[in-house]
Amino acid sequence: MKKFLFIMLFASLLVSCDLLWDIIRDEDTPLEPDQFYAVDFTNNKNSFYTLRADRLAEGDKCVIWAEKGSGVTKAKAEKIAEEYDSNIRPKIVNAFGKKNFTAYGEHFDDILDYANALAGKKNGKLTILLLDIKDDFNGTTKRSFVAGYFNSGDIYRKNQVNTSNECDMIYVDTYPGLSPEYPKLEQQTYSTFAHELQHLINFTTTLLVERKNSDGKVSAMDTWIDEGLSSQAEHIYLGKPLEDRCEQFSKDEQGTIAKGNNFFVWGEKPDAILDEYATVYLFFRWLYLQADNNLRATIFKDIETANLSDHRVITTVAKKIKPEWEDWETLLSAWLAANYYPKNDYGYKGDSYFQKNIKVKPLTTPSISLYPGEGVYSNINSLFTPTESGANIRYRGLSDTSSTIVTGTTFTSTSDILLTFNANTNNKATAETGSLTGVAASVSSPSNSRMIIDAEQTETPAGPYIIDARDYNFMGILGRNK
Repeated sequence: MKKFLFIMLFASLLVSCDLLWDIIRDEDTPLEPDQFYAVDFTNNKNSFYTLRADRLAEGDKCVIWAEKGSGVTKAKAEKIAEEYDSNIRPKIVNAFGKKNFTAYGEHFDDILDYANALAGKKNGKLTILLLDIKDDFNGTTKRSFVAGYFNSGDIYRKNQVNTSNECDMIYVDTYPGLSPEYPKLEQQTYSTFAHELQHLINFTTTLLVERKNSDGKVSAMDTWIDEGLSSQAEHIYLGKPLEDRCEQFSKDEQGTIAKGNNFFVWGEKPDAILDEYATVYLFFRWLYLQADNNLRATIFKDIETANLSDHRVITTVAKKIKPEWEDWETLLSAWLAANYYPKNDYGYKGDSYFQKNIKVKPLTTPSISLYPGEGVYSNINSLFTPTESGANIRYRGLSDTSSTIVTGTTFTSTSDILLTFNANTNNKATAETGSLTGVAASVSSPSNSRMIIDAEQTETPAGPYIIDARDYNFMGILGRNK
């Protein structure tokens, strides 16, 4: 079975909103009306080039352009415009976007109208450019491709960013994304619109609310939170679980999730970047499922519109679910516990798909090095006291027969599983060593049956795999760097 790595880009450039509002008042000479800057990803060039496009369709809230020679028909463009106007935009704005607010003396119906005004357009219409994004895809030896991206530099005038297209816009791939050769990719390509639209909303909201990091400085939202929200944008648009993410998590083909790799230290293991996307999707979905119906209606918007940029924005919302989840250590341990016992009260509440399909493997080593946010599991079959522990390493006892997560320094066989995790809230910190029990499970234990089930799952999960092109060697000109 062919696999495709489905990649998206979010590029971030952050200046003060006051400066941006002044910039958009400038009258600079724009590109030709049918000309755009785009990015060449081939052979790691990561450089801008210009292309020409045809304006094929216009909706109430979007304008569709297609690269000349792309093969996109007017009918296809009109279908995309209709889908954006009637389905994608309202769903994503309702879930994530601030509405009916005043900024700089002007009223805006929603955050996308604000983004449009910042870009100097004020026509209320997002520019969507359909193009064959230049990447290394050839369908055989190179099966990864860039599915789409959002470049925040486009919001700015050319005297600030000389490669700006001076409009609020997203880019979506036409080959293979919208090609008749790959009909199964079209739905995934449509989810690209939702994913990138959240990135645009997130960046624009950062300018509006002036998010603060732990140092009190205005900062873009942490990558893992921004990506987590975009993963939920895909789920909301599609109206169903992202099955490929769940497969990536539970099958864990490289064994890196079992060793703790997850989203909190984003990109620490570049060869296992799919771990980040799988785990951040599950974390945000779990948080949603744990919320009551009232909070579910606003939970992602509450995160999106907060003026914090790090883990504190999550705990601020999570404490509305359970007051003790104001503490990151407690919240993190609850989610890690949920991944071992997804049917438990602290698990993926009320969703049989996640309860059935989420599995993790216990380890049998005596110790392990864990980065902040990482957690691993080991079997308890006798009295156990951790012997090696970094300053931020924590331990919990878990059982499938109890909704209680046991804390302490000594654990007995009344708990089936020892959870060892790094509770450091500084995701730029180095790894620390924690203890595991170092034993295998008994034949009759639930954890051993999990190992047998996982050992039988050898089929490669079907692609395509959606990851963000900020993790596609695009650090040099617009993306973040570690």
